[in-house]
Amino acid sequence: MRFTPERCTTCSVVAGSGFGILPWMIQVFTGDSFLAKEALLQEASLQGLAPRLMPPELALVAQEARGGLFGPGGALVDLRDLSEAEWKPLREVLEGLPPDAMVLLLDPRPTAARSKWYAEKAQKRDYPPPSPKEMTNWVVNRARHYDLRLPGAIVSYLAGLVGGRGSTEQPALGLEALDQELRKLCFVSPPITLEKVQALVALNAPISGFDLVRSTIEGKLVQALRCARDLLERGEDPLRILGALSWQYVRVARAWALLQDDPLMGEGLAASALGLHPYAAKQTLLLARKMSAEAITRALEILMEAEQAAKTGQDMRLALERAIVMLARVHQPAAP
Repeated sequence: MRFTPERCTTCSVVAGSGFGILPWMIQVFTGDSFLAKEALLQEASLQGLAPRLMPPELALVAQEARGGLFGPGGALVDLRDLSEAEWKPLREVLEGLPPDAMVLLLDPRPTAARSKWYAEKAQKRDYPPPSPKEMTNWVVNRARHYDLRLPGAIVSYLAGLVGGRGSTEQPALGLEALDQELRKLCFVSPPITLEKVQALVALNAPISGFDLVRSTIEGKLVQALRCARDLLERGEDPLRILGALSWQYVRVARAWALLQDDPLMGEGLAASALGLHPYAAKQTLLLARKMSAEAITRALEILMEAEQAAKTGQDMRLALERAIVMLARVHQPAAP
């Protein structure tokens, strides 16, 4: 049985592209990374294109899209890690393609600049992740795709692990990870019970430097130490964790400075200024609004001292935990 991705919520074709390419010859797949990629590959199959995503390398895209002696070409281009600096030359390549070139772009979360270009030059096909209320049906349909008939308790358990999280913002806990776990269940000896699923499914919520920053800024020392220890137990190097903390704090400091000039700054402008995705920019602004200039300065000093200690032969784990304790104290309200 062939699985068909969820119906896209936005399929727009705008006439009058202005550069000779029929609008439907360039299609962009947005939304959840897993769903968008799957829909793109199915479209490629319908168009007779090899299911091979390529990086946004200009010469390669131009060569594949133009085709050759044996017919029109086609290119499947992965833009998930594309920077704004790389977009302009790629855009010029796309605008110079012949009318019969088929280009499928995977761009789950396009920037404002790319979204504007897509609205004028391409067909946009959006595949948002299922809402929490829709997740149960998604799990049921996906399981059927693998000829799995799961009891309601198992379906509810699996749907609850992911909720409404997409594959882009949390790839370790999104639809793609859940799909891999469903594939794993295909090899389980029947009957498939909830106990077996709970023992086999390995969906653990990822911990990031952002989680640590949020915990320390909120003065939640126990939670911050738990995040750090979880990362250490998963094999992360203490120096890398310190680096992630420093990177996040520097972004929060820059966001704080931006808010001094524009207290009502939104996530779109912040994303452009900070070089972050709008969602990450929104979270960074929320943290920056909780901080004072003194707290930011002291936090950066603490992290510099911790990294210096870790790099000069001291116990790196101790340096990390000491920094977390000091950071949490900086943000804890003073005792009356």
